[in-house]
Amino acid sequence: MIGNNSITLPSWIDDYIFNHLGASYQRLNSDMLVIDYGRKEILQYLGTYFPRSYAESYTIFSRYLRSYKGIYTNKKDLSIFDFGCGTGGELIGLISAIKEQLPHLETIKIHAFDGNQDALRIMEQIAIYCQKIYSTPMINIRIAPLRIDDFYDLSLFQEVCLNKAKKYDIILTFKAICEFATKQQFETKNPYSHIINTFIPYLEENGIMCIADISSHNYVSQEWLPRMLDNGINTTTCNVLMQNKDFNESLYITHSHKQKDLSKIAWRILKHK
Repeated sequence: MIGNNSITLPSWIDDYIFNHLGASYQRLNSDMLVIDYGRKEILQYLGTYFPRSYAESYTIFSRYLRSYKGIYTNKKDLSIFDFGCGTGGELIGLISAIKEQLPHLETIKIHAFDGNQDALRIMEQIAIYCQKIYSTPMINIRIAPLRIDDFYDLSLFQEVCLNKAKKYDIILTFKAICEFATKQQFETKNPYSHIINTFIPYLEENGIMCIADISSHNYVSQEWLPRMLDNGINTTTCNVLMQNKDFNESLYITHSHKQKDLSKIAWRILKHK
């Protein structure tokens, strides 16, 4: 449910992550490295940041699909690639927006990637449960576990996990690229530019890429992440289709463990020029 940038986590998700999966609410540090988390930390992340990612994705894609619904009028299937899916909050938020805005869709095909095995297992469980709640569209999910530490690992991921003949309607990455900036995994190269240039060729003709990230000052790069994001976009062959106003956008998410939890993000929806 959404209104004035205030979202309540659906009760079925709330119950499942807290009562069935054992999530807990605990804010962590700003420059998080989720890829290195163990199961206990992942469950803390699930109870704290999954609801935020759900709210962010649901809000962004509800707006986008309302504005560009005509693109999908004749489509029965939708293909999605999530780079750095974590526990899957943004995926479930996207699925919820699709369910409301594109009720004619028959199938959603998801290719989800992350380097943290515990997060991937939880994401897969939630996606399976989501299918029980949403009888349609059919959700087909394929996961790709691989840790990326440098250029070589990303090239290996492309070679092993991605098919050049395969194109996606939506590519998304939520609060994942900031970790590459923190660990300087692409040396001094702008990580947003590198990720965009890597995956844009995998978009369908009318496909979009959505990047959402925290809007803090990164202590390693010594840059504000929204500015780093825009600088990276400016070096690519993409146009910005939609974006948040001002420096960042504030969203409030309410669930059984926290009332009006504040999340501030910068987001951009990109398309081919």
